[in-house]
Amino acid sequence: MPLNLSNSEALGRTYAAARMLAGLDQANLAERAGVSAGTVSNVERGRDSKADTIKAIRRALVGEGVLVAFSRNNGLASVTISFASDDEEDEGE
Repeated sequence: MPLNLSNSEALGRTYAAARMLAGLDQANLAERAGVSAGTVSNVERGRDSKADTIKAIRRALVGEGVLVAFSRNNGLASVTISFASDDEEDEGE
């Protein structure tokens, strides 16, 4: 059953989930994105969806190995994390 959220609220919750998967708090993400922690909070609450702000946050999350994707066709959002495989970790030792 779909959640009863506006598009901006759904966008905000998706970015909050992505931030948490990256292991960042709002201040850390804000620093990496070059925005204020208040701006990150507003995005996560669905109150700020300016294109430049969203792009900066997305770039910061990608830098942490987290990809956020949205499908306008079916209304689905996904958050994907990238992590080293066991083989890659062994190479670094």
